[in-house]
Amino acid sequence: MKSSLFFRFSSLLVLLLSTLLNSSPACAADQKSGSLEITNLQVGFDGLYKVGRWVPVYLELTTDSPRDVQLSVIARSPDGNPTEVPSQVYSLKTPGTHRLFSKFKTGLLDSPLKVRLRDAQTQSILKEFSFTPRSNQNQFTGIGLKQSVELWAMIGSVAGLEPVSPDSLADLDQNRDEYAALIEDQSSLPESPYGYDTLDTLVVDADFSLEPRQNEAIRKWVANGGHLALCVGADIEAYQQSQYASWVPVKILGTTSVRDLSSLELYAAVRSRIRGVATASRIEISTGEILATGLDGPLLVRVPYGLGIVTFLALDLNTSPLINWDGLNNLSRKLATRAKQPIASSQQNAVLGKRISQTGISELETQLFHSQQTFPGIERPSHWWVMALILIYLLVIGPLDYFLVHRILKKPHITWFTFPTMVFIAIAWGGFTAFKDNGNALHSTQLNVVDYDVSAGQMRGRFYLNLYSPETRRYQVSVKSSVPSQSKDRPHFPTYLNWNGLPESTFAGMYRSAEGTITGPAYQFSEQSTGIENLPVLKWGTKSLLAEWNQQQSDLVTSNLTGNNLGQLSGTLTHQFSSSLKDWVLAYGNRVYLPVNNPEQLDQSYIPANQAWSINGPRIESRNIKGYLTRSVSRRIEQKGQNNATIVTVQTDYNPFAKNAYEILKILTFHEMSGGYGYTGLSNISGEQLDLTEQLRLGRAVLFARLDTPLSVAELDQNQLDQKHQDTYIRVVIPVSISVDIQYELPSLDKEDKETKDQQDTPSGSDNE
Repeated sequence: MKSSLFFRFSSLLVLLLSTLLNSSPACAADQKSGSLEITNLQVGFDGLYKVGRWVPVYLELTTDSPRDVQLSVIARSPDGNPTEVPSQVYSLKTPGTHRLFSKFKTGLLDSPLKVRLRDAQTQSILKEFSFTPRSNQNQFTGIGLKQSVELWAMIGSVAGLEPVSPDSLADLDQNRDEYAALIEDQSSLPESPYGYDTLDTLVVDADFSLEPRQNEAIRKWVANGGHLALCVGADIEAYQQSQYASWVPVKILGTTSVRDLSSLELYAAVRSRIRGVATASRIEISTGEILATGLDGPLLVRVPYGLGIVTFLALDLNTSPLINWDGLNNLSRKLATRAKQPIASSQQNAVLGKRISQTGISELETQLFHSQQTFPGIERPSHWWVMALILIYLLVIGPLDYFLVHRILKKPHITWFTFPTMVFIAIAWGGFTAFKDNGNALHSTQLNVVDYDVSAGQMRGRFYLNLYSPETRRYQVSVKSSVPSQSKDRPHFPTYLNWNGLPESTFAGMYRSAEGTITGPAYQFSEQSTGIENLPVLKWGTKSLLAEWNQQQSDLVTSNLTGNNLGQLSGTLTHQFSSSLKDWVLAYGNRVYLPVNNPEQLDQSYIPANQAWSINGPRIESRNIKGYLTRSVSRRIEQKGQNNATIVTVQTDYNPFAKNAYEILKILTFHEMSGGYGYTGLSNISGEQLDLTEQLRLGRAVLFARLDTPLSVAELDQNQLDQKHQDTYIRVVIPVSISVDIQYELPSLDKEDKETKDQQDTPSGSDNE
């Protein structure tokens, strides 16, 4: 009886204590979060974003008491690991409505998302909102798109571009090639340039009101490679007073009436006529490309700004006569489209689908990714060798064992000994070779790619870090970088660090659906993604990381290059980089300049620092850029007894399995000049902003070279990684003055050249061709 009463009393006490313990924190959390009200939550642009790109998150909350909060987003990496990216700490010192911004990356299509509002001190969750694809209980919308899809955002309504409706995103056709999002509230625009990374183009028409912080973010985004499309008509006063006018390199001289708009009809590629008189801005540019013009000057131009571009239309799309024009949809889409793909997206996907099954590589960035997966001291056998070993093993334990015990020894029962012996030997040999081939040391490959625009002094960097772990463990990773200047005490600054994913549909690719992926161990990023905490790496496994940074650094290069329409260059340049520029290639127009190397005097082919270097110096040759990139050779076949000859040009096939980072980056830099997808068989959609062909079209020169200076410092568990094997490549965009006076003397024909030859091989497009 006593034991029964004691048992009841104990059970009641345990139940009461458990109720108090479980309810008290909940009550406290409810009480603490009761003063918070979320009035607006947006992920991406109208819920749309691209996988593998930085995605903005905007949250608007109302509080009645001061507090410190932090916004974070949980998404999947390409490996299926849940990752959490926290924002900066927001100190809400006064009651009222506040705006919070953050950013994140997701590595899988259809990845579930969670947006959390945390207390900055205790890290307790104050509010949480979730999104799961194909769920009816989502609290916000977040739909991931492939990087091949065009995603545009419009500030204000733009005629000819139909924005997606947020209410219909659940039934959105995700097979479309382009989407447009309407920004109705400009206060929700990201305040960081990385917040626009998921966009292809930002289109602005008539509504030029913008807060200074958003304007600065847009300016930096364009300078780092973004695309801004501006439409300015008769209301030039509103534009001149806006934030855009302070940095967009287009000068407005006034307004004019335009009757002949046939150039716009030709640009839009439609037969419909524009009927009526349009009031346009009179514009003037010092460099760039004129896409359409009228009698009084340019109407549509494309100009460079930093490493990005600005498309400027001197008309308002929302007013007559364009608003009533049948070709308006074509014009608006061409304004927003930054680069024309060589073939339609659907056709390209079909072609790539066939290629994926053979190579697993459809993007140049994928080839660059694989080039960094070769670690010194790790020599793994090929897949063919492994398949051959499996076949040999099956033959040994099958037919060979049968022949041994039945035909030779004639004792079938011995197989109870021979079979496990063979299995044991195979296991022991496999374990021994595995330890021998895979090693027991930590390895890494490090690659720096730095872009520098001379005009704006804008510099951006990408640091590819690949880790090879000899054991299964978690790492703390951080990366700091510096600019390649000659200062002895170059300051190191933190970078935005994240995983690096494959733009593929294959294993570990970003274009897979999150459904069916095995959820791996979670890891976190430090504040503003400047480091990674608890990064899991399997034994003999690898992790690929990408660090990004941008800096303003003027006066690293001074130049007075002058060119003409034939691609001829003249003049000098001086650089103050940390070391000489090696293995350089200078492209302008359709020509490329490169050194004639002497193996015994390689230092004479370098571009030294702090010295004026002339493009017209000795031992510098010029070639057609496409012939150089495709390694084309022209063979002159002369017929005996005839005065004419046949010239046959043959180009070298591109090897998507090559792992030379220098050659891959060179093709990536001038991909469209090489023939693009038609030559390489690989698209460059993921690394479109790394293709500087656009800068060549806008009248600039591009210098690609190698630096011997390591720029980034990677730390694992607060231990600095060795920088001996860190490769650095720099790409410099140089302004060029236009001249019509440059002429080069034609190469003379000496006696040897005049002699008749049966065959003579010459690099295609060279001066000696």
